[in-house]
Order: sequence, then structure tokens, then C-alpha cells
Amino acid sequence: MRRFSVGVGGLLHLAVLAQVETRTLDQGWEFREKGTGNWFAADVPGVIHTDLIRHGLIPDPYVAFNADSVQWVHERNWTYRTAFHLSSADLEAKDIDLVFEGLDTYADIVVNGNWVMRTDNMFRSWEIGTKHLLRTGTNTVEVTFRDPVVEGQKVKDRYGVALPADSDPSGVAPFVRKAAYQFGWDFAPRMLTCGIWRPVHLRLSGEVGPFDMKVEEHWSGKEVDLELRPRWKKGQPSSGDEGLEWVVWWDGEEAARRRWSRPGSENQTLSFRVDGSGRWWPKGSGPSIIHQLRVEVIRNGIVLCSWERSIGFRKVELDQAEDERGKAFRFLVNEQPIFMRGCNLVPPDMFLPRAGDSAWVALVKHMSDGHMNMVRVWSGGVYPPEAFFNACDTAGILVWQDLMFGNMVPGSDSAFLATSLTEVAEHVDRISEHPSLALFCGNNELDVAWYNWGWQDRYGLHGADSSKVWDDHNSFFHERLRLATSPWTYTHTSPLSNWGNAEGLRNGDLHYWGVWHGDSTFASFAGNVGRFVSEYGFQSYPDSSHLARYIPPEQLHIGSPALSYRQRSYRTDRPIWDAIRHELGMVPTSLGGFISASQQVQAKAYERAITEHWKAWPACMGTLLWQLNEPWPGPSWSIVDHRGSRKPAYFSVKEAYRTILGGTAPQKAP
Repeated sequence: MRRFSVGVGGLLHLAVLAQVETRTLDQGWEFREKGTGNWFAADVPGVIHTDLIRHGLIPDPYVAFNADSVQWVHERNWTYRTAFHLSSADLEAKDIDLVFEGLDTYADIVVNGNWVMRTDNMFRSWEIGTKHLLRTGTNTVEVTFRDPVVEGQKVKDRYGVALPADSDPSGVAPFVRKAAYQFGWDFAPRMLTCGIWRPVHLRLSGEVGPFDMKVEEHWSGKEVDLELRPRWKKGQPSSGDEGLEWVVWWDGEEAARRRWSRPGSENQTLSFRVDGSGRWWPKGSGPSIIHQLRVEVIRNGIVLCSWERSIGFRKVELDQAEDERGKAFRFLVNEQPIFMRGCNLVPPDMFLPRAGDSAWVALVKHMSDGHMNMVRVWSGGVYPPEAFFNACDTAGILVWQDLMFGNMVPGSDSAFLATSLTEVAEHVDRISEHPSLALFCGNNELDVAWYNWGWQDRYGLHGADSSKVWDDHNSFFHERLRLATSPWTYTHTSPLSNWGNAEGLRNGDLHYWGVWHGDSTFASFAGNVGRFVSEYGFQSYPDSSHLARYIPPEQLHIGSPALSYRQRSYRTDRPIWDAIRHELGMVPTSLGGFISASQQVQAKAYERAITEHWKAWPACMGTLLWQLNEPWPGPSWSIVDHRGSRKPAYFSVKEAYRTILGGTAPQKAP
């Protein structure tokens, strides 16, 4: 959690000096299809689909079968433009940078008619030095987005080997740094969008530029020595800049003061000691104590710049030691083993700017109210915004952060590597400052897929091609990402073991999908408890009142084409019907009856699974259900539907987690 005295909080994680002015460029944008004549008003942050919906140029993709009818949108190139004014005084700034916090995905940026940058990654920010291109008066910026399938095919051709892409018929998803769920998943339609999806700013800097602080903790009993080292981005004061002082504030009181030292001097390190007895704990294990740290640069009593962040003292470890059962997977917080009770998180919408930060914060409230203490951020979505991590810090929700690699990667392609590692470095630097961070994980299910899903035959990966793909995979996830996330806790994949065999139950984390993807009944949860169950789930439908917003009245009945269209799992509704017959002994004949029954059996599934996981404590040390939420309205494994309403399963989960929170040792499994 950071705050800045001037400008917009969170911008590239920089503090802002008095000589630095940050101007948000979110007004006056318009868009058109490249090469056409008509311009339309645009929302920034935003994406092309919501702009087109706003002007009636496409129907709402969430309604009826419209998701299919708007697939042409990604095939076109789209241009966004705006204008802004600069005075002659503005142009006296030492640096003027154009900063995009997020562009989805392939874009060419033009400033005053001059091409300045081509982007290739949805997940990272882009900063462009533009002072030499700007002028007094009106200045213009244009951003043209290109078809991600065409661009991804270029990377695929360059790599020379097809990579598995089960959810993407075009086969380019592994070659594009774009949210994987946009290519379609088993809970969402294919919806490849583009746009300026995160804020954009103009930053004017004086002689002293923005900086942040590297914070190191050194413990001595219950006291903590904090060492702060400035990291200047631009405009570091010169050695002759006299009269500057550092002032450090801790929870509102001055903790240290030091005169400015020459650049490169070790004396720039700021050290002070604080009481560390107030630890940060996950929800249910103790208070989540947060301290406020503020650093100011002053001259003659005037604050020139400041940097601020929240700090929580805690130590989080992942124990993967071999033991008599196999190999552990348990989290220790402040040296105490804690049973994790939580969920998996997916993006809150297909068009993320429409959801905004408030949707992410609302999801944390669902977790907190549901007695959860951990969330796994799934790798097929996006890195959540600062508001999400701030909320987790406050609520005591530990974050298992997947890196955004939901597919295999062209791990020896130099351009792909460069942009991916820049992306990872940016988010590791940002997220690792939060006390809620528990783990970075390299990918979702790629190892178990490689060994168990028949990819080699389906994608023709044999001989040298197979070796190339797997060697690149291992180099990227075992070596490059491990180094990029150091010194933070990292696992290269989840799960570390596969379901369906006894060995998988004894080692590492497990995704158990015998229920749903297999034909197992809920009773099978008892015999398939791993050391840490990081995925399991069962689907239900949202209430009919919610579906009625998207399905025509004449099709609101069992078996209608429009209802079937909402179902994105290859298993269709068959597991739901089977469970209704087996668990409830009934066969609904009305849509309302079917929906109610689907929600009842989903609640029973989660209750049974969580109960069995807790009974296996301490062999099993965590349960993360799949999934908390959903990005589009329809049947899914979510316990909170797209509009934010809690399904019956939410309350069953809440009660099951409340039982665990009570701390009574469970009855041991026989």
C-alpha cells in the first residue's frame, strides 16, 4: 500500500517530487477503425468492445448468442487519439514522459505525428521520453491497436513449433502476452479485446526526479532495524546539491533524519530501529497490523518530495520438506504452521476497465466475510491492481500469486523472453512489498498437462520438437522465473502432483478433478486428499433472475439453445444432472427447479470437500476451492456470481471455514 504526496498513487511505484507533476490523460479520447472516416468518443481507461457497445456499433456480447457475432472486432485495427495542451513553462521541465500503465496488447504509439514505440505485452507498463517531440500549445497522441491473432502468428512462425493451446483454435495464445482467458476458457467465451485498459499519464520532471525506496528488515529479538536505500528513476540530485535532507516518519512520528550525501555514497542508506512485536497475521490467526512509513526530501523545511508505503511485519515460509508421508506443502506464518482456507480468483469481467478497482476490492470482502485467509490468483487472468493487494493487506488475506503464464511459452524466443521478464520484474517489485504476499507460482497445470493430457500426440510434438519445447519450458520456469522472483518464495507450477494416483496424494499441492472432470461422486473427496488441495470444484447456475438479463424470455427453459450457450465446459451440464439425481434423488422439470437443485448440489460438494480436507489435518494443510467468482454470467464453479450475489455454496463454504477457524482439532480420518 503506497501513497504519494503529488500525482496519482501507484504510477510505476514512484514517489513524486514537488518538481514533478503528473497529469492524467483520461479526457478527450476518441476512436475509430483504422482507415475509416468517423471518430467516436472513447473511455480511457477502457477497451474497444465497451466503446463499441456505448455507441450502438455492436450488441452486448453477454446477451443471447452475441459473443459469436462480435468475433470480427479483434480482426480490425483500431486507433485511439487525444490532444493535450502544454505551456512554454511546461516545456521547461527537464523530462516529459508519456506513461501507459497498460495497453492491450499490440500497439503503435505516435506523438505529434512521430512514431515512438511499438508494444507487445498487455501486462506491463510503457514509459516514453517525449520532451523532444512536444511543443507549446496543442499536442497529439495516437495509439493504434493491431489484431493479436495476426501478431501472435508471427511469433509462432518465428518459433517454428506449435505449442499446446487447448482453448484457442488459432493456436497463437501461447505466443501472445495477453490474458489467456480472453482466448476462451471453460467458464468464459472467446473475447479478444484491445484498448488503453489502464491509466495513462504525462509526467513532467524537474532536476530532482521520482524515486522509490528499497526496504530491508533486520531482526534483533522483538526489534527491527529498517534500512532504506533510495532508487532514483530520473533526476537524482547532484553531489553539490547542498541543503537537502532525508526525513523518515514511522506511524506519524519522526524516526530518522540525515543530510543528503553525494550520489553513490553508502551514506544514502537510512537506518532506524522500531518495535517489531506487533506482527501481521492472516485472518483468524491474529491481528493484521499495518505500519505507515513515509520518507521526505526537504530543503529549508520545505518538503520537495515524499514516498510512502504500508509495512506489515511477518515472515511467510513454504515448507516442502520430505516427511514420513511424502513431501509437505504447508505455509508457516511467523514460524507457525497455518491451515489455509480459501479460494481461486479469476478476473471479474471480460472487459476489465468496466469492473474497475471496486470489483477487485469487493472480491476481497467476499473472502474476508467467508472466513478465508488465502486466495490464489489464477495465471490465466491478469495481475490484480494495487487496490486489491491493499485490501488483502488490511483484511489479512494471504495471496498466492500465479505469474500470468496459463499456457506453454516459446521460451527461447528472445523478444518474448525480454518482454516477459520485464513484465515479471515489474510486478514482483510491486507485489512483493505487500505483507499479504505468500507465494509466486510460475504457471497453472503445465507440468501435469505435459505428462498426462496427451499433448505430444495432439500437437505433433515428437523428437527434436518435443525436446525443444520441454527444454525451453524448464529453462523458463525453473531457472529464469526462479531468478526473477528471488528472494521471494517461488514454485514453478501448480499442481506439483496429479490426481488419480496414490503418489499424487503424498507430495506437494494437488488439483483434484475426479469430481466434475471425472465421473466420481462427492464421496470420492474422502479418498483424494492431498497435502494441499489448491483446486477442486463443482458447477452451479446463477439465479434465473440474473440469467433473464441475458437470455430471451422464450428461451428461459431447460435445454434451450440460449441456456446451453452459457455452458462453456466440454462436460456440458451432465455432471450437474448426475449429482442432482445421486445427491438429491430428483429430476427437476422446470428451469427454476433445476437452478435451485444445481446450487444445492454445489453447496454439498464444497462442504464435503472442505470437511474431508480439514479431517486430514495435519497431513493436509490447505484447501482452495475453484472458484470464487466469474467474468461472465453463466454456469460456473463460482460461489459468487457475475453480479456479485452470493450463491448458496458461499454460505456452506463460510460455515465450513468458520468451523476450521474455531481451531478445534478435527476428528482424524480413519
